[in-house]
Amino acid sequence: MSEPYLRPLPAKSPGTEPFWEAAAEHRLVIPKCQNCGDWNWIPYPGCRTCLSEDQVWTPASGYGTLMTWSIVSRGPPGFPSPYVTALVELDERPRSMVMLGNIVDTPHEDLKVGMRMQVVFEDIADEDISIWRFKAA
Repeated sequence: MSEPYLRPLPAKSPGTEPFWEAAAEHRLVIPKCQNCGDWNWIPYPGCRTCLSEDQVWTPASGYGTLMTWSIVSRGPPGFPSPYVTALVELDERPRSMVMLGNIVDTPHEDLKVGMRMQVVFEDIADEDISIWRFKAA
């Protein structure tokens, strides 16, 4: 039997089902406006650029650039200490599409602003969800 997962889990909502379905397959998808072609992360019913509601969940590369990070020495219950939370600028929309996530499989001593990162997924045992993380590319 696996250890119970103690961290808070994201809430799935009807508008984000395609994201979680793709995450279960270890794929990153992001809404892309069919009117203006802009990417829209975090998912929202209307495009942030042109306000169109015509968006399609589109595969993204899963690669980006480390903008900043924080080493959390004493986290809340359920979080291993220390852990690293980071902002990664995705390649699909430089300077404006950033994902927040934990860094795994990369020593925090090796982190540098501008280093290449890639999305990886962690399957949560006994929970119907896969969570995105980042590691050095």
